[in-house]
Amino acid sequence: MSRPLTATVLAASLTLAACSPTSTTTGSVVGDILFAPTYDEAYVPQTYGTRYDCRAMAAQYGADNIWRGLVGGRKKVDFKTRPYSREGCFRTEAECRAFVTYISGFLLQTFTRECRKGY
Repeated sequence: MSRPLTATVLAASLTLAACSPTSTTTGSVVGDILFAPTYDEAYVPQTYGTRYDCRAMAAQYGADNIWRGLVGGRKKVDFKTRPYSREGCFRTEAECRAFVTYISGFLLQTFTRECRKGY
């Protein structure tokens, strides 16, 4: 390879490297593919220990001033169907309904889907 061609290829490589994402905070497709977590078929989002944990919400706002969302059903994991349930508490009924809909999307079958005022 000739020196001018080698220099051109090296310059192009460095330019592309400078443009490529170095973290997932860039929001680029390449960054999302390279740094995305591995798919876990058993994963269903959890609220325990988050700001939507019912115990924390009840302590902060009072048990009668929150909406409790409950979702229960089955999910296929390792060629078996397993029971799953999730509970979350929210300030508004709309947030609760969004939670129930979102969690239901992770389940194969849903048996329980409810939002109730109070905990």
